[in-house]
Amino acid sequence: MKDTDGRAIFYEVVSSFRRDNIINKYHNLTLLSLSYLLDREESYNMMSCAIAARKAATRLPFSKQWPGIRHAAAASTIVGDEPRMQNGWGASLLAIAALTSAASVLGSTTATPTLAEAKKDTEVEEESTRILNWSGTHHVDLAPDTYHEPETQLELETLVAEAYRKGQHIRPVGSALSPNGLAFDSRGMVCLSNLDKIVEINKEEMTVTVQAGARVSQVLDALRPHGLTLPNLASIAEQQIGGFVSVGAHGTGVLIPPCDEFVTALTIVTPSENGVVKMTDATHGQLFRLARLGLGGLGILSEVTLKVVPAHRLVEQTSVLSRSEAKKQLPTLLKRHKHIRYMWIPYEDCVVVVTNDDENDLPLLGPGTEVSDGKGGRKKIVTAEDIKPKFSRDEQFAPLRDLLRKLLESKNDASLDDDMINGMGFGDLRDVILASGNMLDPDHVKRCNKAEHAFWAKAGGIELAPSDQKLQFDCGGQQWVYEVCFPSGTYGMPGTTSIDFMQDLLDEIESSGIPAPAPIEQRWTSGSTSPLSPASVGPQENESYASKNALFSWVGVIMYLPSEDFDPTGYRRQFITDYFKDKYCKLVRRVGEKYGIMCHWAKLEVSDDPNDSNAEVAASVRKHFGPSVIQAFNSARDKYDPKRILSSSVIDQHRSSKVCLMGGSVPGGVDREQRRLASG
Repeated sequence: MKDTDGRAIFYEVVSSFRRDNIINKYHNLTLLSLSYLLDREESYNMMSCAIAARKAATRLPFSKQWPGIRHAAAASTIVGDEPRMQNGWGASLLAIAALTSAASVLGSTTATPTLAEAKKDTEVEEESTRILNWSGTHHVDLAPDTYHEPETQLELETLVAEAYRKGQHIRPVGSALSPNGLAFDSRGMVCLSNLDKIVEINKEEMTVTVQAGARVSQVLDALRPHGLTLPNLASIAEQQIGGFVSVGAHGTGVLIPPCDEFVTALTIVTPSENGVVKMTDATHGQLFRLARLGLGGLGILSEVTLKVVPAHRLVEQTSVLSRSEAKKQLPTLLKRHKHIRYMWIPYEDCVVVVTNDDENDLPLLGPGTEVSDGKGGRKKIVTAEDIKPKFSRDEQFAPLRDLLRKLLESKNDASLDDDMINGMGFGDLRDVILASGNMLDPDHVKRCNKAEHAFWAKAGGIELAPSDQKLQFDCGGQQWVYEVCFPSGTYGMPGTTSIDFMQDLLDEIESSGIPAPAPIEQRWTSGSTSPLSPASVGPQENESYASKNALFSWVGVIMYLPSEDFDPTGYRRQFITDYFKDKYCKLVRRVGEKYGIMCHWAKLEVSDDPNDSNAEVAASVRKHFGPSVIQAFNSARDKYDPKRILSSSVIDQHRSSKVCLMGGSVPGGVDREQRRLASG
């Protein structure tokens, strides 16, 4: 077998894990180090087995994927009559490197388990269940019999009815992608990963109906043969549909609302006397709009109907502007392009601009080649010459590779040679560069940001691909993220608010010496009629030109976390976590106060300091939405979840501080605690 064949297998392993949302950014270096095995014949078998193990694992329940991968990897490595256990455990190592929660499995063994035994292993009741979110920043441990994965609608309904009768907690969780662990609650949880059927594709109504456990990627795959797709994506496609809409996920596009607006009908299973409730805007009005973006607090979404659009390809253009150019050109760019995002690089006069437009509707002043439209006018098309990159891959990556080599040389670190460095992608290079120094040292972060600026200066260009590919992108390694949303005028008159906010934010970051890595991402959407959306435009009956054409800006700041290779004790991660929550997030809130910001529900982070009650965060949430929305939400909860068994700490209270975000009466929460204190 040729070495190139082996590398192809290796990269298929990596991409397949990423595609199925199993990859753990902790272990990128472990993945890279395994590529060294590709000059050995046995390693090809190991890689092929890992692919099979990954595919087998995704057919298992969410909480039981690890044992299946481990045993399938080991069982699939018999060459001839001799068990090759070293290769089996090599495949297991690859699984460890890819799983979101690695287990301690290495040790002595005398027999190779069969696939039947592996399946049997997964059926053994675990003592407890631990769920880790995608970014590795939050986890939850659940006692036996408190984590559920129903396999049928009837089983779900029975589970919810029984939980209601007993007052037992069953907080719904999707793919565990929310950076702040919004769905986590140690009292009890339910995951709908087994309820993932595509129920109906209606080309006449241009809708798709799915069970809420279906992942966005599954829906896209089902729509593709019908020439259809979803109107927008939210950076990735591994969210379960229930979570996708419940937290108000969003993409970018000034005429495209957040994803909750795609919902035309839904079914919720409620822990109340109401049982199963089917809703549309026509039948339930505001209750429907509260339930579709209900944070999992009004019922467990079991079925969702979404709008779809014709499948199309997008022309993506990436370019670099100075900050002054970005400010000057923004009003034009917002109107010219279907999708647009800015990536600001702190401490650098650099804004990376990424635009996407339908290949059949390219703006004349946008990317591509101008030709006759055959009707006496002109149009733009994309040619092979347009797509051809101006710089080679080596030229593009040179600034990042050179910086990494210098950092390694300064520490006499020979752990990465040129082959490994040259095999890294952009995100991996940035992760390793940052982790190779003090990630809270502004000077170190500035050097990384400078190299990233140089990379983007040569990495710009034009690409053409289906929309479901171009609207996804690499979000980088494990990270803390805090994203806020604020009104930015209207489509016709965007004004300067979104740029003013960025200028104020960057001024504060740079004058305070915040070690802010790139990028600070900025996106735009239209408004949502869901009352709890950060981009809410208010009641539908009060629609006006301003609400119909409302424009909102979304800005996200991040701090990356080192992998276990660079931080085996976890101390560095803890220092970064404390700094991010106690300084960076508070700085963003301070800057955003005058802009009326509201945090993305899945990215609302607060301080872990026991002396910080986080009261100002809860107060700002209630102030932003106003008493009428808070009251309407809590009234809906009284109707559909009177015992609050769907609640979570993010919605109701933050740990022992008893800070209630949504107000109202919370069992064991603010009101009860206040009564206890009052009674002495």
